[in-house]
Amino acid sequence: MRKLIITLMLATVPGAYALPPQQQQQQKLQAARRAAVVPRRLVMEDSVLAFYVNRFQQQAEVTDEVFGKIVPFLRQFVQDRFAISQRRTRALNQLRQAIQRGSPDDDLKRAIHEFDGADADFQANQEKFLNNVDPLLNLRQQAKLRIFQELADNRMRQMLNTIQNANRQNAAPANPD
Repeated sequence: MRKLIITLMLATVPGAYALPPQQQQQQKLQAARRAAVVPRRLVMEDSVLAFYVNRFQQQAEVTDEVFGKIVPFLRQFVQDRFAISQRRTRALNQLRQAIQRGSPDDDLKRAIHEFDGADADFQANQEKFLNNVDPLLNLRQQAKLRIFQELADNRMRQMLNTIQNANRQNAAPANPD
């Protein structure tokens, strides 16, 4: 019995130390990153929505009553925009990969179709939002909304670039001394 226990212990110990500590640490870090992807996206989506909510009413100069009617449309617009943006990014990456691999025309055509579809959906989401909100606004407020959206888009791009640059710096391997 004692030999069986020792044999089992010796059989399991090498499995625990099969990977060097650095690789074990990298695997844990990669698993943590994968687990954080969904919550990070939700946090970003909530942050964008908060940005729109905090600035929209002031920029478009709408009353609390009108703004209360706009918020559900705003929430749906932001949610749909995130989903479409993710789809567009995936389609763009697939298009790049297809070109790099020298994929056949059928694959290129499919990748182009996906990318163009995401772009069309992006525009349709914008139009849907404006069609829902414009009737609640006067012409001056409609104009201010469009200016606000352009400014908000630029601000979001700046924020995303900052986050992506920080992620790249954090992902870069440290130089050994």
